[in-house]
Amino acid sequence: MANSTQTSKREQRRQAEAELRRSDILAAAATAFAERGFQGAQVAEIANDAELPLNAVYALFKGKEELYEAVIHAAATTVRDRVRGEVDPLTDPREKLLGAIDALFACFEDHEPLLRLYARSTHGLPWRVRQALGPGTAELFVGFQRWLRELASEAGRTGLLGSLDPDAVALTLRGAVLTAAAQWVEEPADESPAEAARRIRAVFEALLDGQGK
Repeated sequence: MANSTQTSKREQRRQAEAELRRSDILAAAATAFAERGFQGAQVAEIANDAELPLNAVYALFKGKEELYEAVIHAAATTVRDRVRGEVDPLTDPREKLLGAIDALFACFEDHEPLLRLYARSTHGLPWRVRQALGPGTAELFVGFQRWLRELASEAGRTGLLGSLDPDAVALTLRGAVLTAAAQWVEEPADESPAEAARRIRAVFEALLDGQGK
């Protein structure tokens, strides 16, 4: 019994140490990919920033594509949870749709690396990396768009969209936000996320208030 207990404790320690190494690697990788993009980041540099030997990284991740997917999965999960956590409690369909814009930009402004990662994962992500994304990561993006479509459909059922197609409205909202985010990544001096949020929100306010019909 004693040997079994000791083995269990050793295994728990090994798992805890592996999780800590994984966390350190992902933190270093998130910074590297946010600053240098997929092509510019190097696994050896990520290992050095995490203060781990290179073989420790490859023991947990097969290569840069898998490491990048893990970082994108974590970033997309954070964005989804933050935005939905702020929007889902709202009850007014108009405020929920507008709130999605506010929450997305607030999330990006509070966590600039997330903005860079999220924008780069939806604009210009290398095709071979897109192909390598696992179903769990791909479903995060699909599920988030499905949620936006549900918000737009709810607004449509209350007459806020007139004859506009809810799917098109949801796609337009997502596209406007992500394009503004990508532009900020490329030209950060031109406009802050908060300024972009006000500009894009004004367009959708006009639409929902009937001024764009």
